[in-house]
Amino acid sequence: MNIYISTNMFKVNQLEEVFNILEHIPHENVGIELFVEFHNPEFMEVVNKNMERLNKYKISMHGPYYKTEHSSEIGSDSYNISKKYFIDTLKLSQKLDSSYIVYHHNNCKIHDKKVMIKNSKINLEELNKLAKDYNAKIVIENAGVISRQNILFDQEEFIQICKESNQDVLIDIGHAFANGWNLEYVIKELKNKIISYHLHNNDGKKDSHDSIFYGSFNIDEFLEIYNKYTNKADLVLEYNKDYRKKVNILIEDIDYIKSRIK
Repeated sequence: MNIYISTNMFKVNQLEEVFNILEHIPHENVGIELFVEFHNPEFMEVVNKNMERLNKYKISMHGPYYKTEHSSEIGSDSYNISKKYFIDTLKLSQKLDSSYIVYHHNNCKIHDKKVMIKNSKINLEELNKLAKDYNAKIVIENAGVISRQNILFDQEEFIQICKESNQDVLIDIGHAFANGWNLEYVIKELKNKIISYHLHNNDGKKDSHDSIFYGSFNIDEFLEIYNKYTNKADLVLEYNKDYRKKVNILIEDIDYIKSRIK
């Protein structure tokens, strides 16, 4: 089991700050989940500058999000740019020996659910074929929240699509909580596929990506469920950008998680 700090909390020109945080964390098996931003030309400049430092840590990767829509019509400009960004992600994943790459079936609001699901499945199948050339693992995340009108799969649909797929799964507990899912039920159903979690908290509606103790979700209940069903899975602190200067909170949260997991 590894704990990762997501670079989602940094702007591209702040990425190097993650190394300062890691220097203050005494635990082993704490690494980085790199939130890729290929739409920003500065992203690879920063990554290349810090490649040697990145390679000192365990790495997982979040697939492209900004300017990316995997449910776009096949052959469209949106589809092509999303595919390009993901291929760039695969190349970087190989260089960093990333343990997995997170995939969102969609990011945009739902407009034609049936067509969006069809397109995203085709896209994922194509990306899986490409991933073999880079020895990369793509994992499915339960993306989207009701308040943003971008949830493509409800609880039962997500469980079903995961069971039908060959992909492993990453459960975002903040998304599950904001969408009113029965988290223990979901984890129990998918326990043999879950390899990682995104940890953050919210008020039960908005996807605010706050720290695990700042919100209405009970992190202790989750850790009990985690220990019961999936205690080998990785854990990723995926906090918002307000936390980049709150190093003490990150350290305290990691200390607490380490004290509770078995």
